[in-house]
Amino acid sequence: MGISEKKQQLSGREPKKVLSSPPKPKSLFEEKEAISRPEFREILRKAPSQIPGAGGRMYSWQERVNMEKELFPYERFSSHISEIEVKRRLRELRSERHKAETGEERLNIDRKIRFLEKVTGVKPY
Repeated sequence: MGISEKKQQLSGREPKKVLSSPPKPKSLFEEKEAISRPEFREILRKAPSQIPGAGGRMYSWQERVNMEKELFPYERFSSHISEIEVKRRLRELRSERHKAETGEERLNIDRKIRFLEKVTGVKPY
């Protein structure tokens, strides 16, 4: 019996019970099959601005919203974005990264990939 347990026993109080919150979904698409474009844009706007693995580099909210418009154009992806479309776009970005001619282009594409994977919780494979 530890010291804290003895103190609680001597004081006659019950130990505090910690209520756990329900686990957060790992992916945006665990609860819904597809997300509307305005909802996806809002998720990107409110997402943490730090890029994972980029040494403190951050995207402004305008950059995040423009990323949605650039990566998921309305003409190609219509009004809703599904998990399959996000996976497909991530795969396309990976192939674009390999085709990039300069290191700077490759780095920018890699940052977009890591950011999208973090925000959506979707892996391309």
